Amino acid sequence: MPDAPGYADPHAVAAGDLPRLSLPYADGLITIARVRRTPDAPVCRVPPGDPAHGQRATLVDFVAADAAQAARTAVGLVRLAELTAVAVHARYAPSDTAALAVCLAGRLHDARARRGLTGHVVVADHRPELPAMGAPAEGAGGGDAADLVRVPHILAVHHRAGEGARGPWGGPMGPAGVTDRVVWEIMSPDQHRAWLGGRPGPPVGVLEECLGGLLTLAGLVRSGCTQVPSHAEVLGVLRGGPLTTEAVYRHPGLLLTVAAALGNREE
Repeated sequence: MPDAPGYADPHAVAAGDLPRLSLPYADGLITIARVRRTPDAPVCRVPPGDPAHGQRATLVDFVAADAAQAARTAVGLVRLAELTAVAVHARYAPSDTAALAVCLAGRLHDARARRGLTGHVVVADHRPELPAMGAPAEGAGGGDAADLVRVPHILAVHHRAGEGARGPWGGPMGPAGVTDRVVWEIMSPDQHRAWLGGRPGPPVGVLEECLGGLLTLAGLVRSGCTQVPSHAEVLGVLRGGPLTTEAVYRHPGLLLTVAAALGNREE
């Protein structure tokens, strides 16, 4: 997967660098596996002495899955098959949204690995339906899928003039050629706690209700608009960086209040 603007930030993506996917019109899972090319590798093997020896290749495949079970199936599959990541795909999701999910999955895997967190990443190119609390987690290896958590990540998609059609949760085109989009991540409770680093974070439902306002806020912060409510406070907590879901978890009171105000202003 190619690097994008601001590689240190996994939430900044160049539209031109998104993978080109050919997916069937079906619900399923996009599997992502990084393999090292060696003479004895099971796939992508190379002959001895080949310059590609030791290099990594990214393999992407599609497996049909029942939509109602896709989240828990993905959580089990990413562990049992030792995959880099799995993206849950809905048949109605646009191809560019699926490509965003695949791109973010690999970046989150790398970012978590640098922090010493588990690399079992599961994302979705739509708002995923999760199994009910307390439901049995078949095939999930230990039952973590019984109470999954979904987290919306805000991505800034950089594009050239004419690129970047809107998609689900897509914001308006910005003056700098940036569209703010949302890709969902699916975590086990243990993963979610480790990712938060002990912070409680806002209720998931409240965060989801404010997504429209958060996307608007992300664009306003990037453009330097001074009409943002509590402008100085917002810039202060973001410390010159973009608005991300992690920032919202760190400062939920301020950022969700501002996002709610922006969302109400647009209605």
